[in-house]
Amino acid sequence: MRLMPIAALLAGLAAPTGAHEYTVGRLLVVHPVIRLASPVSKTGAGYLAITNRGVAADRLLSVTTSAANRSDLHGTIQSGAVMQMRAQAGGVPVPAGATVTFAPGGLHVMFIGLKAPLPAGQSIKARLTFEKAGTVDVDFQAVSAADPTHKH
Repeated sequence: MRLMPIAALLAGLAAPTGAHEYTVGRLLVVHPVIRLASPVSKTGAGYLAITNRGVAADRLLSVTTSAANRSDLHGTIQSGAVMQMRAQAGGVPVPAGATVTFAPGGLHVMFIGLKAPLPAGQSIKARLTFEKAGTVDVDFQAVSAADPTHKH
């Protein structure tokens, strides 16, 4: 019987894999950011990308944080000439072998009632909960809405 080194066992746990990447199960979460109109905004939109490297679909059920009163999963739909936000009842599907991108004009995490000012470069901790893969803790880094280098 061969024993796995502790480092190999720990590598399978949800943990940051790079400067702004996180893994949980077969899911890769990349570059979570929160975009604010100003550092004192009470709401912010969270963006990220989730890649499912597995053969089974998963679903993002929730994003929670103690840094805001509430955080909701939203999609943006166009109704005529008007863009409207809609809560994603039941979460956001993450198909097998696909990447789901949360970006302006589409899916996003709405952080409502931020409890403290959040200047660009600071971050808030949040927990993503997936139906199959479980949970992963990530840092949403604050970026200014006026910053053209952050497209998503």
